[in-house]
Amino acid sequence: MTTADQAPGAGAGTEPAAEPSTAPAGPVAERPAAESAAAEPAALTQRLAAESTVTVVEPAPAALPVAAGGGAKAPVAAARQPAHRGAESTPYNDILHRVLKPPVRWWLNHVVMRITLDGVERVPRGEPLIFAGNHSSWLDGPLVVIESPRTVRCLTKVEMYKGIVGWLLRLVGQIPIDRGKADRVALHTALDELARGNAIGVFPEGTRGSGEMAAVQHGIAYLAVHGRCRVLPVACLGTGDALPKGARWPRRSARVRVVFGEPFAVEIPANPRSRKALAAVAEDIRVRLADHLTTARATTTD
Repeated sequence: MTTADQAPGAGAGTEPAAEPSTAPAGPVAERPAAESAAAEPAALTQRLAAESTVTVVEPAPAALPVAAGGGAKAPVAAARQPAHRGAESTPYNDILHRVLKPPVRWWLNHVVMRITLDGVERVPRGEPLIFAGNHSSWLDGPLVVIESPRTVRCLTKVEMYKGIVGWLLRLVGQIPIDRGKADRVALHTALDELARGNAIGVFPEGTRGSGEMAAVQHGIAYLAVHGRCRVLPVACLGTGDALPKGARWPRRSARVRVVFGEPFAVEIPANPRSRKALAAVAEDIRVRLADHLTTARATTTD
């Protein structure tokens, strides 16, 4: 009941109680005491009924916004939330990337190593994006992060988060992932980043190997489908020679190329939670990444 509805009810409850004092004196005043006594409780009952009506209904306006908010605002809140039930991770402040990456990139590319970049102009800005690269060396992850013209947060195996390396990885916003299980916290943190319009990096082969994209994990399909974003292939060439397994420092004599490809969208399956559907999306991504790798190698120049 609204405040306007309450006002008439309150008036109706108070008027009967005022009638005895305004009635003319005379025979009515000489009514038996028993009749007056009977009339007073009736008037008192009406007054209490009116007061109780106000008392019971009065909290309703305070309660109505809660109920209305739950009904009317629920769709708005649902529309603002990401499509996943995620980690609600804290947004990462990428000021270090924006300030330090240019000088670090120049120092790495010209002093420490000899690195050539191709296709930087293909990297879109202002949209959620997955950088997907081949993985044949420990250098691949740092190169994708440093050489990209925009901030990239890579999914990095949790075993790397030890000592000074772990501290640096957290400082630059990399996302730890436990590859021994379905790490929902890591996946949902990545989806949070995509929901904010940012970029993440993955190496869908799962571990260092030949870097031939012979097989990819289904995690990248899950991220692309549920993150509703495009995938940008990245080919890291020569990193296996520059920093082979067991080496502590990259070889400057080895030539390294980082080639950014054209971003592509995946087909969203009718049932995005179907393992079979995600496997099909993952295979489509693998074929596209392998094609980009082949094209990048074919255009390698001395």
